[in-house]
Amino acid sequence: MSDPRTHGDVDRGTIGLQLTLARRLWQARIHGGQVPVEFAAGLTSVEDAYDVQRRIEALAAMPRSGWKVGATSRDAQRSLGADGPVTAPMFAPFCFETPAAVAVFPDQSSSVECEFAFRFSRDLPPRVDEYSLCEVVDAVDSLLPAIEVVGGRFEDGLGRIGHARLVADMSAHTAFVSGREIVTWRDVDLESLRVDLYRNGRAVRAGSGSDVLGSPLRVLHWTVNHLSRSGESIEAGQLVTTGTCTGILSVSHSDDFVADFGILGRVEARIVETPVGSGR
Repeated sequence: MSDPRTHGDVDRGTIGLQLTLARRLWQARIHGGQVPVEFAAGLTSVEDAYDVQRRIEALAAMPRSGWKVGATSRDAQRSLGADGPVTAPMFAPFCFETPAAVAVFPDQSSSVECEFAFRFSRDLPPRVDEYSLCEVVDAVDSLLPAIEVVGGRFEDGLGRIGHARLVADMSAHTAFVSGREIVTWRDVDLESLRVDLYRNGRAVRAGSGSDVLGSPLRVLHWTVNHLSRSGESIEAGQLVTTGTCTGILSVSHSDDFVADFGILGRVEARIVETPVGSGR
């Protein structure tokens, strides 16, 4: 895990603002509640926001299970007010296997997304040269169909949150639910594979792998090199998600979701409302 950066050009005031924001966002993540927008006043760049992420990870002191990637479709970027994809570490206590009950706080505008995720079989450490797509694909062991639950900890929710605040809020990650691992995934045409999302037994959304930058593998390639440039590693055994292929769908208490990935299987998640202040 990278230490929070304290470069010489970052003054103590900026560091203090980042620490305060990180503490408020992490407390909201585990106890509920909302963070007033004014606490993000110190975010002058996306780089600052990634520094806040690192400070949250230090506060969490939880094992990293992989990386969440979001805002990988034009619709998601428009909805969130982001100008490109975003990443954030996922922590093991928030990652589950299907079927799973996922606890959300009622005041954090939670939503679900259907995603392709990949588990890596070997480390991809930071380096000067970019990784090729072939190198990235060769380092992948298996594919997992998945549902991600997202939520906004800022008081104005996720709508048009903007790139920097989205990143600082751990790219809106709340929980991850995975299906069975597919080791023969290279035989599947991911771009054309249809994904259907059902809420309480009713079909509500559909999409395909082409809805995320044209292909989940294109997202994966971007992510590896983005993390490498940021001094971050992908480690053997870790997961990387690739963003929603069915849009962002808001949830209600007791909703039951099924994501049907066809030949890749199904993923089930039930939403359970947790009272603010109760912790997880």
